[in-house]
Amino acid sequence: MKKVLVILLIVLVSATSVFAVDFNYQDAAYLSAMGAPFTKTSARVAAMGGAGLAVFNNQDSLYLNPASLGGKGLVFNLPNAAFTLYNIKTGYVDSGIFDQLLDDPGKFTDTDFLMDNVLGGVLDMLGTAGRNRIATVDAGIGFKAGRFALGIDTQVNLNTYLPVGSGTTDIQLVPQVDVAATAGLGFRFFRDNAINFDVGVSAQLNIRAFMQAFDAQTLISAFTNSEDDSNILDSVLGGQPVAIGWALPLSFGINVNFPFGFTISSTLSNVHLIKGGYNYVVQENYEAFTDDPLHAILSPFTEDTQFTVKSGMMLNLGFGWSPDLGGFEWIIDPTVAIDLVDINGLVKDWSTTNLLARVRAGVELQLFKAFELRAGLNGGYVSVGAGVNLFNVIHLEASYYWNEFGDVLGEKDVDALTIRMNIGWER
Repeated sequence: MKKVLVILLIVLVSATSVFAVDFNYQDAAYLSAMGAPFTKTSARVAAMGGAGLAVFNNQDSLYLNPASLGGKGLVFNLPNAAFTLYNIKTGYVDSGIFDQLLDDPGKFTDTDFLMDNVLGGVLDMLGTAGRNRIATVDAGIGFKAGRFALGIDTQVNLNTYLPVGSGTTDIQLVPQVDVAATAGLGFRFFRDNAINFDVGVSAQLNIRAFMQAFDAQTLISAFTNSEDDSNILDSVLGGQPVAIGWALPLSFGINVNFPFGFTISSTLSNVHLIKGGYNYVVQENYEAFTDDPLHAILSPFTEDTQFTVKSGMMLNLGFGWSPDLGGFEWIIDPTVAIDLVDINGLVKDWSTTNLLARVRAGVELQLFKAFELRAGLNGGYVSVGAGVNLFNVIHLEASYYWNEFGDVLGEKDVDALTIRMNIGWER
């Protein structure tokens, strides 16, 4: 049993995201996590440098630009799942962990190897002060029927933060869970004209839970030194308070579609009409979830809000080009996308560096409607990806890209690998 728990711990630490401070919700770093918009992981968008506002993404349009739902279609994702692992180069390739696991797959169940090498390597790669990200896990279901789309998604994160001047034993962990239900509707006007336009709106109910930060070394020691696994989680996590909150953000979008496959888009996203953000209540500890889960989930709606974390809206602009190749799209179908995100933030703090940080650009090449090649730039960081669509039922995608986790562009770049799978159908 202990070996299983150790492996689950490593999966957890290798399957989640980043911050940590005490439960002082007024701390700036904590606020950025507690008020960040829910973002569903898209391997396609990640590989294209984060661009895609003006590119028709079928089900993913629900999260990027609801106006793109105006194009009719039928899509089922039952389910879709994505796993993102960060710090690939420093944490797993340079350390030799990947090579060892490939040479001897039996090491996946070797507790000593997992604890000494994998988990140790994960902690070592977080040795730079500030925030980082280990991994993110997404799972959801969704469908698009005509102009309407609905998605229900979960996302599990383990946020980490290392204070300035501290060692790896001081790394703090903050478990986080998001559950989001998103519905959107789009319409196309002047459909038969050379120039037409789409408008759309989406609404999302996001329930988010944070556990107060706890020391990573404490949890690791509990797993490695205890002879009795039954009370490990209770002893380590039992006293940690939990903040659970909710938000109801809206997004609005518009596309202007021109001849030859050109589209210009604009979105106003993360518009909070209720108190401007996430409304939290605090439970004494996580046992509230296990003792009375229904009350714990409903508490942010039924109890007085203890604090609200503001979450600002964003104005974005996108350009897309999917040329009409006269019936040869089944052989080769190229797409180009360029986005400028958070224009209102750029206006408040205008600089060339700030402009570069907000530019996303990417290209995609579909071959025979089955194979996909992608590349992009996100604030100057390179991204690449590929996908395969098997019989229009199983869709597998992989993306490798870089993120900025510092306060300014170029301060702390972190690489990531996303693997996503959809089982469904679309037309």
